[in-house]
Amino acid sequence: MGLAGTADKWRGAAGHLRLMARALFLLAILLGLTSASRADGLLGATGYKMAGDATKMRIVMTFDHEPDLKWFLLRGPNRLVVDLPRTRFALNAKDVKPRGLVRAVRYGDQGEGSRLILTGKGPFAVDKLDVLKNDDGSGYRIAIDISAASEREFDEALANQSLTTGSTVSTDKGGRVGTGPVSAPGHRFTVVIDPGHGGVDGGAESTGGTVEKNVTLAFATELRDKLAAVGKYDVYMTRDNDVYLPLDERVRIARQHEADLLISIHADTIAVKGLRGATVYTFSDKASDPEAQAQADRENLSDQFAGMKIEDDNKEVTDILIDLIRRETHGFSMSFAHTLVGQLSTSVGLINNPQRSASFKVLKAPDVPSVLVELGYLSNNKDEAQLLSADWRGKAAQSITNAVALFAAAKAGARAGG
Repeated sequence: MGLAGTADKWRGAAGHLRLMARALFLLAILLGLTSASRADGLLGATGYKMAGDATKMRIVMTFDHEPDLKWFLLRGPNRLVVDLPRTRFALNAKDVKPRGLVRAVRYGDQGEGSRLILTGKGPFAVDKLDVLKNDDGSGYRIAIDISAASEREFDEALANQSLTTGSTVSTDKGGRVGTGPVSAPGHRFTVVIDPGHGGVDGGAESTGGTVEKNVTLAFATELRDKLAAVGKYDVYMTRDNDVYLPLDERVRIARQHEADLLISIHADTIAVKGLRGATVYTFSDKASDPEAQAQADRENLSDQFAGMKIEDDNKEVTDILIDLIRRETHGFSMSFAHTLVGQLSTSVGLINNPQRSASFKVLKAPDVPSVLVELGYLSNNKDEAQLLSADWRGKAAQSITNAVALFAAAKAGARAGG
């Protein structure tokens, strides 16, 4: 009995030692893998993260030691190229999946060096590109901030690049916000019309089956044709068919066209019986009234209704989205809203206090004056009948066209006077 017990103890101890040996062997392999880049002289890229949306993104790549890099821009398509020393990339494929403003991510060895290529969804600006030491001292990271821009701005960056070399030194914050609401010389006054909702996101629906996405597209098309007929403006639409567009994509389109004005078209429903008429909204962090806040909440949730998950910024990316509209842009938005209310009052019915404000995401472009026009309420039979009337749409679209003419003239006068 005693000998059997001793044998069992020896077998147990031997098994334990074998397990420990295996664990040490696996640990040695892991340590070898993590130090392989050091052993063969390669830089180790150990992680990659992207956060943001179609208007502004932050890209972070981590390394085991400090990278010596150069970066530059290329067009056709619009790309940011980051040249690195020869690098061993140990990145998760899920992390590098393109999203937001980034249409494609490529990286790999180039023989004498390695390269990271970020392809934009249209033109963009490199707001900042820094090499930073990790807070825990474990290595370094490059942090890249990019934002949607116009072709003109991208071309200017290319021209500047030909005179200088890419650098990890960022521009000051004032130089990173964009061109602002003052357009470039030779630029025609540009209007972007945004028909609300679309595709899987139908928006509001009346009891009779009228769907908001169809009403907004029909009206936006009417408005586009009237503005184009003036012959003085460049006019674009965020969508011209039944397609789903996230809210940030709508803002991106306006910014990349250097829009002087974004007009977002909607037609909501509301539980308040008898309420009818048009409303003009501008952006504000604090809503002008509870009804305006409720309206903004409903519109801002459209991405979630369409199956998109809206994630809050984490601590690494809290500064990547511009949350406050520049004061000058906000002033232009308020000015146009006031003019628009005046013009609409002569042709269509308005609700009480028709100029309101709330935190609509689609109005958050920092350098594009923006308004959201609620044409009426599909929950009201009379409003619904008007929204379906070609004659009423024509009158309302003409009123908005008149307001655009007054606003464009005022901006031209302000530039000439300045």
